[in-house]
Amino acid sequence: MGCCSLSARQAGSAGAGQDEVELLETGRTRMWSNSEGQSEASLHPKDPAIPAETDTEGLWGRTPEELANLLITQPISGWEGMSIHSLGEIIWSSLVFLRSYCMEEMCERYIVLFSFHLLILSVDRTKKTFVYEGLLPLAGMRLREIVSAISHTFEISGSMIESRLICCQNSADFDMWVQHLQHQIKMANTHCPVSPNNNISFLVPCDEQWKKRELMRHLLCNAILKWEGKPIQHLGRMQYLTMVQVATGCMGDSEERLLILFPEDLLFLSVDKDRTAITYKGKLPLSGIQAKEKSALLGRLQFEITGSLTDPILITCSTAEDYEKCLFYLQKPEKILDPLTLQPPPIVPKKSRQHQLDISMQ
Repeated sequence: MGCCSLSARQAGSAGAGQDEVELLETGRTRMWSNSEGQSEASLHPKDPAIPAETDTEGLWGRTPEELANLLITQPISGWEGMSIHSLGEIIWSSLVFLRSYCMEEMCERYIVLFSFHLLILSVDRTKKTFVYEGLLPLAGMRLREIVSAISHTFEISGSMIESRLICCQNSADFDMWVQHLQHQIKMANTHCPVSPNNNISFLVPCDEQWKKRELMRHLLCNAILKWEGKPIQHLGRMQYLTMVQVATGCMGDSEERLLILFPEDLLFLSVDKDRTAITYKGKLPLSGIQAKEKSALLGRLQFEITGSLTDPILITCSTAEDYEKCLFYLQKPEKILDPLTLQPPPIVPKKSRQHQLDISMQ
């Protein structure tokens, strides 16, 4: 319930080379076009009809005010991270259809706009409850209206979030979303809060396991200043996070850094002196680096990172656990020889005695 299947078909004489995608649900069909030469991010709705089963008067017969009160008074299934009360006042909310570009379906979602975040919820119509789907930071977000024969649709994207198409129920709801969201994005970019209540100061230094877990969640849900490359959510599962001292030949003195290990990358972040913002400092592929223990400095929890893509980096850990975990994930057999040369020669099967007797008798 709440999701629509997408099926592609080739358009007829209306235009060669143009694919059409049907948005199907019981009792209704909607068309989405993907013009030749455009990416999947350019899907545009063509039919302005409102889904017949959508509650235009209010979800479950409730007014927007009642739904807002329900959000802050009733538990949300699967909720993660900080309390919903810490997100501040609800500015606007409504039921929409949403699609991210890794999804094959256009799904019903209830989205809620706060001062610095956009909350995404799915709807359990049987239990009449909300289910947590994600919390997006407004800082760094971009909004683009879909300008063609559209059906109240806009796109949100950004360096830290996956692009999503959002289809509103009607023009009035669309206008309210565009107006409020543009204003709040501007406010968020002006103030650049990493968190609505700047809780980084409570999590750094991350010297306890619960702090590390919360900081991992925080990084996935909030903007990282000066971020480069693909979103952090696409780097894979965070394997380990710790605060270290980092020194390179060009830096001289060591500096504090957040070191985060992903399956294929080593990420470096910095935290400002007021513990209110986190900034991107660089990323190294694990396949191109090696970690070596600094045995010459006995009693110090240090190792050195070397590689063709970086100057030597001296890492100093604060605890033996951090030191051992970092080396565990970073150290691996050096791939000097071609993999083919490491394979043993093929084994020639020995001839069986019966086979030898057969040959001698010929």
